[in-house]
Amino acid sequence: MKKLLLGASGYKQGERIYPIIPELSKHFEISLLTYHHMNPNKENNGSIDMRDVFYNKYRSYFSHIYRNWKSVDYSQFDCILHDDCRDKGEHIPTKLIYPYAKKHNITVFGSAHGNKDYVGNIHEVDHYKSVFDYCFLFGQWQKQACKNKDFLLLGGIPANDALKQYKRTNEYILIIPNYIDIERGPFPVRFGDKFIKEIKLFDLQQKYGKKIVVKLKPRDRHFAQGNPYMQDINFVEELLARNNIEGDVIRDIEDDNLMISRAHSVIGTTSTLCFKSVQMGIPTVTIKGGAFIGAFQHYRGLCELYQVPNVLDIQLKLPRDENFIDNIIEGGLNYDSTSIFIKSIIERL
Repeated sequence: MKKLLLGASGYKQGERIYPIIPELSKHFEISLLTYHHMNPNKENNGSIDMRDVFYNKYRSYFSHIYRNWKSVDYSQFDCILHDDCRDKGEHIPTKLIYPYAKKHNITVFGSAHGNKDYVGNIHEVDHYKSVFDYCFLFGQWQKQACKNKDFLLLGGIPANDALKQYKRTNEYILIIPNYIDIERGPFPVRFGDKFIKEIKLFDLQQKYGKKIVVKLKPRDRHFAQGNPYMQDINFVEELLARNNIEGDVIRDIEDDNLMISRAHSVIGTTSTLCFKSVQMGIPTVTIKGGAFIGAFQHYRGLCELYQVPNVLDIQLKLPRDENFIDNIIEGGLNYDSTSIFIKSIIERL
């Protein structure tokens, strides 16, 4: 059996591909190399340490776990799969590892960092032959945006395959912001009083008779924009109460597929999390100005803040957007990204 080294930089980044591990273990003996936020010495800023969730799910599949990239005997491996395509020196040492891999003729795979606009510095392209030999993208739109380079592979989003096991229960309107008003960040649209008033969130709650649930994006405190997690939760709880909105706040969650499946509708920034609700056919509105637009630029539910009520009403009347899904997520229509992803690795060894 061939040997594969999985490079894990952080749960928030790698969660899209980690679910391939059980199926991958049928084809490879897997070792794990952790660095950056997946190492145990990094502070956890949240109520759930997702590293614990990761090890509870996957530890039994690893023949060996390395904490230091310098301690690895790379000569034993046939391939390396990183959960990212970036490098940050010793923090994310993918560029430092690459020469060792090439010394032993190891094939190296990277993974797309996320949904973004492909202008300027594009890690998925610029890091070819310095971080990876091949890089997995979500789907055809990303590959076209990156000029259809041969080393770019389509792997979908394997974590979304499990959505086929969930049933929609229409319990709440789910809000997925990127930044909130008490954070510092690069995008002008943030979740706060202005956001709530412009989308008429109180009126939406009255119209549809659904509770509001706000899903905050976890931030690591070492980033300049990060706050202690309870500060963010308290801010949103007070914000909802001040605007007479019945709702809850979620920050850390073990099963985001379950969270999505329970939604009556989703209003969010252009986050990869919103791909899940689109795949399930849940009415989804994505808002300009809160994050990179990326693959959502041609999405039928993309709009300005003030347009949210009208666009949501339209989305509630439309069927699952299969053309969008097919173009954006390889294997997304039939929830079979995992098999496509693994097949691509095997074919290149």
